[in-house]
Amino acid sequence: MKLCSVISILGLSLVSAIDPLTFKGSKIFNSKTGDQFWFKGAAYQPQQGATTNPLDPLVDTVGCKRDVAVFQDLGINSIRVYEVDSSQNHDVCMKALSDAGIYVLLDLPTPNYSINRDSPSWDVYLFNKYKLKIDAFSGYDNVAGFIIGNEITNDVNTTSASAFVKASLRDVKTYMKAKNVSIPVGYVDNDDENIRDSLISYFNCGSDPLATVDFYGVNTYRWCGNATFTSSLFPEMLAPFANYSVPYILTEYGCNTITPRVFAEVASIYGSDMQDLTSGGFVYEYSQEANNYGLVDVSYGNSAVTKLTDYNTFKTQLSKVSPKGTTLSNYSPSLKNSACPSVSSDWQVNDVLPPSPNVDFCNCLSTTFGCYLPSTFDPTNSAQSLALANQLSYLCGVVNCTSISYNTATGTYGQYSACSSVQKADWALSQNYAKGNNAASSCVVNNLNMSLNTNSSPKQSSSCNSISTTTVTSDPDPNMGPDGLSNNTKSTTSNSTNSSSSGSGSNSSSSTSKTGSATSVSSNLKVAALVLASALFFI
Repeated sequence: MKLCSVISILGLSLVSAIDPLTFKGSKIFNSKTGDQFWFKGAAYQPQQGATTNPLDPLVDTVGCKRDVAVFQDLGINSIRVYEVDSSQNHDVCMKALSDAGIYVLLDLPTPNYSINRDSPSWDVYLFNKYKLKIDAFSGYDNVAGFIIGNEITNDVNTTSASAFVKASLRDVKTYMKAKNVSIPVGYVDNDDENIRDSLISYFNCGSDPLATVDFYGVNTYRWCGNATFTSSLFPEMLAPFANYSVPYILTEYGCNTITPRVFAEVASIYGSDMQDLTSGGFVYEYSQEANNYGLVDVSYGNSAVTKLTDYNTFKTQLSKVSPKGTTLSNYSPSLKNSACPSVSSDWQVNDVLPPSPNVDFCNCLSTTFGCYLPSTFDPTNSAQSLALANQLSYLCGVVNCTSISYNTATGTYGQYSACSSVQKADWALSQNYAKGNNAASSCVVNNLNMSLNTNSSPKQSSSCNSISTTTVTSDPDPNMGPDGLSNNTKSTTSNSTNSSSSGSGSNSSSSTSKTGSATSVSSNLKVAALVLASALFFI
C-alpha cells in the first residue's frame, strides 16, 4: 500500500528557466506556485522532409525555433515526443522549449527498439538503449516524464508483453534512483475495453514502488465530432481512475473520423467533467502527416508554417478553459495501490516479473557458444530475421529451449531470457551444434545465405554461474550492438572459424530430423528468440 507518492522534477541546471513539477497522489502541481497543473499539450513528431533515422525533431534547430513560437500562439504548455536520437545534442531545442515554458513528455521506446507485443523480451540491448536516452535527457529541467511503453499490450492476445514492460519499468526506475534522477515514469494504453481495467490495475499494483508507474496515460479516440461527455462514453473510461493513486493523462486524443474537428472534448477535459480526475492531455497531433491529424503543415529544416483548419479551432477551444483544482499544500491524499489482476483467459500475467538484464552474465554466455551468427547478421533485416526465426522454431523442437523461454501466466522465465535476441539465438544454435557432434551441417541457418562461425574451444556455461553482481545500475555502453556486446563481435573470435555450410539449402541435409527422443518445447512456453526483432520492432 502507498499512502502518498510524491515525485518532484528538479532540473540539474543551477538556474531553472521553467518551474519544476511535483507529482503527488493522483495530481500534478507546479512546485514553485503550489497550483495544480494540467498538461495542455500536443503530440509532436514532424516527419515531412526528415532524412535521418531515427527521426528527431529536437535536433532540428530551425524547426524547433519555428515551432516554439507556434506553441506559444496555440496556448499549449507541453509536447509529447515519440522518437529522438539519444546520441545527438538537444541543448538548443530543449532550452528554447524551457524558456517558453514548454514541458516535454518523452517515450523511451522508438520504432527502432521496443518490447514487441507479439514476441516480448526485456534484454540487455533494449535496457542499454533506454539508459542512453535517460542519460541524454535527464539533465534538462523541462522533461516532465518518460513513457516506458506505448500501447504494447493492445488486445487479449498480447497481455504477456505487459510483464516485460513492467520489468523494464522496475529496472529503469532502479537505474534512475541510483543516478539521483527523479523524473516520473509512466505507461500508456490504447483504451481497449477488453483489457484496459487489467492494464490500469497491473501497472499500479504490488508492493515495490519501483515496479509501479508514476503516472498513467490513455490514447483515446472515443469522442468524435459533436459527441458529448456522456455519449462518447468518457464516464466509463474514467471510472477505473476514481481512486487511482497516480496522475492520469490523456496522452493522445482528437478523433478525426468526422472533419473538420471541433474538439468539443477540450471543455470536458479541463472543466468540471474531468478536471478532478485527469491531469490534462495531448491533442494528436501537431504536424500534418499521412494520417491527416495535423494542426499545421511544416517540413524538417524549413521555417515556414501553414496553419490548417484544425489549428484555429483547437486554439479557440483551449483558450476558453481554465481548470480549477486544489493546491499542493492543501492536498493530502490517502490512496492505495490497485489490486493486481488475476490470471484468466483474458489476462495471461501473474505477479512474478521477468529477470533484470545482466550484461556481465550475458557477455559471459557469449563465450560459451560453439556455433554463432556472424557479425554481418542484421536483426533489423526482415529477410535475415525470418530465416533465423524459422530455423529457431525448428531447433527448439530438437533441443530443449527452456533456458530462453518464458511463461508469464506462471511466472516462469529461462535463465538466459534477459540476454539479447542474438545471444539467445546463438545459444540455441550452439545447443544444436553440440547435439550434432559439432558437425558443420549442424551449424547452419537455412536461407540466411551467410556462413555461421564456430568455436573449437568454447567455455562451459557453468563458468557463468558465479556471476552474481547486478548491472542494472551500471553505465550504458554507447557502442553496444544488437548482439549485446560492445564491439558487435563475439569474444571467442580468436578461436573461431567459418562453418562450411552456407545455409542456403533445405532442412533435409543440414539439420537433424525430429525424432521421438527430441525435446519439444511445451505448448505453454514461448521462445523469446523466435522473432529476432523482439527488441527492435515497434508497432
